[in-house]
Amino acid sequence: MKKQYKATAYRQSKSITSPWIVSFVAPAEELLEWVGIPRRTEKGLVGFQRLDDEVRVGRAKEFFTNPDNQSPTALILGIHETPTGKESKVKLDFLSTEGNIRPCVLEVDFNPETISDIEIKERIKDQIKYRLEKERELNINSEEEEEDIEEDTTNDEDETPENQIRGGELELGRSLLNDLLIKLDDDSWFKANKEALLDYAKPATLIDGQHRIKGAELNERGIPFTVCALFNCPWPEQVFQFTIVNYTQNGIPDQFITANAALSLTKNELGNLNTRLSQAQVKVIEYDLMRVVNFDPRSPFYQLIDLSAKKNADRIGYKTMVKMSKQWWSGKNFGVVQIIDNLYPDITGKKSDVKTKKIKRWQESGDWGDFFIAFWDEVHNFYKSEKSHISGAKLWEVGKSNLMIAVVLSVLQDTYLTNLSDQDEEFFTPKSTDTKAELIQKIRDRAKRILPWFEPEFFGKEWKVKSLNTGIGKQYLESCFDALKKSKGKFVYANSSLVTGKTE
Repeated sequence: MKKQYKATAYRQSKSITSPWIVSFVAPAEELLEWVGIPRRTEKGLVGFQRLDDEVRVGRAKEFFTNPDNQSPTALILGIHETPTGKESKVKLDFLSTEGNIRPCVLEVDFNPETISDIEIKERIKDQIKYRLEKERELNINSEEEEEDIEEDTTNDEDETPENQIRGGELELGRSLLNDLLIKLDDDSWFKANKEALLDYAKPATLIDGQHRIKGAELNERGIPFTVCALFNCPWPEQVFQFTIVNYTQNGIPDQFITANAALSLTKNELGNLNTRLSQAQVKVIEYDLMRVVNFDPRSPFYQLIDLSAKKNADRIGYKTMVKMSKQWWSGKNFGVVQIIDNLYPDITGKKSDVKTKKIKRWQESGDWGDFFIAFWDEVHNFYKSEKSHISGAKLWEVGKSNLMIAVVLSVLQDTYLTNLSDQDEEFFTPKSTDTKAELIQKIRDRAKRILPWFEPEFFGKEWKVKSLNTGIGKQYLESCFDALKKSKGKFVYANSSLVTGKTE
């Protein structure tokens, strides 16, 4: 049976292409029949909502159990765009066509009890194919624009075939959508994830208010809510609204925002939102960093960074890894400055303008990431096969190694970059025509020179000091590394406070 809601539609935006905001009232149980909660999981699902927090749902249920309590804050929904040629399950009928505020009726024709497995699959496939087709059109338009660029601007480093290939590898959102299309035809996978997939097949998604609505549902008394629904709302806009509501008000973790950007959006979808996210003071730069550090298969840290909302002991700390990658990306280290200066000799003009343009190319071309990976690849090669202090574990295993702790990796990189900065200008002066390849090799060679100062046995020994992020633990860590650096590996680390736990 179709559901109808008397509503008011309005727009705050000046753009006529922006979705109408439709305001109406409906009971929690009824809404959940046609409104899904698309969660992001490690099972190939590419939603943007966090998993239910049972404690918060329980609190919401308890809140509504009190007969005097009410929650006047609106739920926020996104009603999906209808793919071309497909029948809409939600229709908006205006009772007036004048003005920016209009009375209307919202009609929903969707029954989760009667929808078949085939229909669930087809509805999800239609949405995915619709998004991928829009992505393809954006790529075609982008390529046509590039063809119109004058010849004298096509020699930039970021136009090399190598970087075009690298960029293609990193279109993670599009890759995951294609993977999901394939998984939908796997009957055993579909059966195991059917409940979650039904949420994706529903004609609308819940952007904000999942714990309130789930808690209200548990009371089983038809608690009504005010609803603000974005009608005919593209998926990227739904992710944007989720980000803004949660990031600016509830402090959603930065790593969850990063993962949403990478896993829920394609390259062009994210690109179109970048300006708006930046204006809302969302840290979109961290996506650019993690795109290299965590999502590039070449990275030794590939899928090893903790992007979960709650701490995961089997992953490396997010904040410190952001700080580490920023040391390369920002181009402030003197050694990195020398690399940038020699990498882009074609950029000339006023000194301050040249510096700005070089940094911009360094960041936007992705060159910073190639140098970051080159260094850490040498570190990985040097330690990966060595034994940890934990029986049966290797040094490159997170949670089972003194090496694979964010603060330890950070101090190791600091030591390297300090040494790199100590090299004279001649070290960075290229002698071949392939400047980038030569400079990357210098980064690798310098790493090979320094890493033996920190022999594998140092990290393979049990350290009595366990808390390394702050206070005395961090002092012991930095002191030991400094002694090894100054002595070029000859310092007897076994007697250090870091290892023994005793005051020096």
